[in-house]
Amino acid sequence: MSILDANFPSQQWLTYALDDLNWTRANINGKIWYGACFTAQQAVEKALKAYLIKAGKTAWRVHDLTALLEECITLDRGFEQLRDECATLTPYYTTTRYPDAAQFVEFTEHIAQEAYEFAEKIVTFVQEKLQI
Repeated sequence: MSILDANFPSQQWLTYALDDLNWTRANINGKIWYGACFTAQQAVEKALKAYLIKAGKTAWRVHDLTALLEECITLDRGFEQLRDECATLTPYYTTTRYPDAAQFVEFTEHIAQEAYEFAEKIVTFVQEKLQI
């Protein structure tokens, strides 16, 4: 397992998270439901890593939002409230990227909108914690 450069500023990670959130909205506007779910997962992954890096932790190259969230919870119990959203978004990393993984998943407008709302909630939460 490789690690991310701990010197890479958390603000840059948060900027990318916000860009991914905008990309999620663009995917929804373009009716690319699976794309919206993927970019929502990516926005949250980058936001959680921004928080961990700001806290001086090493952010591993993992895509499991629940694992990242657990690390955030060790630093701030307030992250506990994001557990359900992270659990919903985590599988989108794989199911949206590989056709054989997506064959049993139907991505719909409703699911894409929910993914966006969850991602927006989490990114905003992290942004407020970081005060960036």
